[in-house]
Amino acid sequence: MSVKKRLGKEYFYSTIISFLKRSTNLTKLQKKLNISKQNLNYYLREMVKFGYIEKKGIGWYEVKKQLDSSKKTTKYDKQLVKDMTRGHAYVWNIYLEKKPRDWQNRLEIIKKKKVNHKLVGALKTTPRIKVMGRKVWLCNDHIRIFDIEKASYYGNNAKESIEKSTMKLYEIVKALENKLGFLIKPFNFEVRKEHYALIKNDLAIHHNKKGIIMRIEDEDGEWLLIDDSLGQGGELETVGKKAYKNNKPLQNWWNIKKKHNFSVTDDFILQNIKTTKEQIEEISKSLKESSTKQLDTAMIIKQMDANIRGLTETVYQLTREMKR
Repeated sequence: MSVKKRLGKEYFYSTIISFLKRSTNLTKLQKKLNISKQNLNYYLREMVKFGYIEKKGIGWYEVKKQLDSSKKTTKYDKQLVKDMTRGHAYVWNIYLEKKPRDWQNRLEIIKKKKVNHKLVGALKTTPRIKVMGRKVWLCNDHIRIFDIEKASYYGNNAKESIEKSTMKLYEIVKALENKLGFLIKPFNFEVRKEHYALIKNDLAIHHNKKGIIMRIEDEDGEWLLIDDSLGQGGELETVGKKAYKNNKPLQNWWNIKKKHNFSVTDDFILQNIKTTKEQIEEISKSLKESSTKQLDTAMIIKQMDANIRGLTETVYQLTREMKR
């Protein structure tokens, strides 16, 4: 999944969160963002809706306590609903619309600033630093950011998860700018890797209890697996190139199964498809026979019409002869 030119809401969201962690003065926040009061109120309402901040009173907002991004998330069990989506394992590529001046000398600048780094890549020439606990590769034509292994972004579906992860990405980029002294925005970014798991999933819990390993592949490689990386019983997880695309169909499939108490099995569906196909064929046959009969009737009517026209013409001619 590629995401291009997402410089709108996410930028304001991350700036608002950073500001509200230090102050609740909305007038100063409005001036900092250089937007109208109406636009600021719009972003604040959106962020309340998404659960990023909470309204404490008139003109008073505070950052909402986020779910822990480590394995200790078990203390939030009451907030983590069964079959919620957990987005994780993100790797982002940042593409700079305009490279900062002296980007080619970034290694010397890093050394001068005494930033801890390591040379990585096939030729060991790409500097890698850490920002907010994330590994950041400063490549020639892009920046690659590896999210923390246990970082989690919860939502009702993959879309909500990726929206929350995007906010975190913008925070990381801002911290990276401060660390390097480079202005990175504006930029485009691409999600290079992502996983989406249905947490506390009954099927996953059942398989884990039985010790059954489930990993499914297609022509593009592995796309579905069951694991329990958070120690909450089990996760039904979409991975690989189509992880985002596959999350919603998987969630819909599972919800339909639960809705019908798992009575709608694959055999049940196949049998119904077979029955429906037979019914359609029978109806089609009946319609075909009916159409043939209708066609025969139409031909008869057409012939009768021609006969009547011929008879009428004959009567007309006889009438003329009689008048003479």
